[in-house]
Amino acid sequence: MTNLHNLTVGHCNIQGGMVGISKSTQVSEMIKKYNIDILSLNETNLNNSIATNTLNIPPNYTFLRQDRGVGSRGGCGLIISNKVAYDDNLKVNDSTSTIEAKWIKIRSSKFYICGFYRSSGYCKLDDFLDYFSDCMNKLKGKKVIWIGDINVDQNKINDLDYRKLDSTLKSFNMVQTIQNYTRVAKRGNKFTNSTIDVIITNCYSDFESSSVLPEQIGDHFSIKCELHFKVEPPPKFEKISIHDYSNNNIKNFQTYLANVNLQPLFDTDQVDTAVSILETHLNKYHDHFFPLKTIKKHQSFIYKPSQESLEAIRNKKKLHRKFKAKLKKVE
Repeated sequence: MTNLHNLTVGHCNIQGGMVGISKSTQVSEMIKKYNIDILSLNETNLNNSIATNTLNIPPNYTFLRQDRGVGSRGGCGLIISNKVAYDDNLKVNDSTSTIEAKWIKIRSSKFYICGFYRSSGYCKLDDFLDYFSDCMNKLKGKKVIWIGDINVDQNKINDLDYRKLDSTLKSFNMVQTIQNYTRVAKRGNKFTNSTIDVIITNCYSDFESSSVLPEQIGDHFSIKCELHFKVEPPPKFEKISIHDYSNNNIKNFQTYLANVNLQPLFDTDQVDTAVSILETHLNKYHDHFFPLKTIKKHQSFIYKPSQESLEAIRNKKKLHRKFKAKLKKVE
């Protein structure tokens, strides 16, 4: 394939701002400037009241989120190019209440990527290292990249937290690849430099580069790495399973409902029991009358498009027809 390319993975702790224009535009510009395929974000500060489709995400990218369950701060996510084929329904390890991590697997390889955020005030280092170890034990023989803000300064090699982290990494033959400062913070009249945004991997031989970028969103610098292997784009059509709601199946189900005797359900005083039995009964026959079928879904398929999206699609088609008509006249 001519459109195969190396994989570029980046990260930045944006300290909120995804719902606004300023920081989200900076994120989009950075993705474009460095041709980033996968961008890990920390401190997204989102919750379930904020829909993903209301955020300023670059065109042809998907945003996978792991919001923090409590409070307004925290959370992480991965912004992924539609040119990358990946799986995100992974059973690596379920995030606990204080672990913020999002996993994907690159389909064309055995690479697993985890975008994570360990907030020192929210997740104890010991808890994170236990989670890290559980994941790596499940991924034996796989190539793994962890990218995010770990809040353990890589320059303080005599600190207990650093030694704990270093010991854990060595036990899985992993290295931390970022060497320069990633955060500049002002405390009083002094500035402190630290390296807390990290890339941890057991496949450093596949790296072409690993560096700190000059882009600074908040008080964190962005980081990125480029991997020397070719990424296959997702197929134009993806096979998915859906229930077959054909007119004939709907008529058969309506006939069944018209003739079935549900009266025994209403003869009991146990409302919760009756509801449970009815739900089980309907689910069973729903699956019977509307069996699963496999279809091909186009990569540009939009589920339940808005009226604005439909109008934009119609206008695009209209302009395309006009363009083709003028092109014919020129010829």
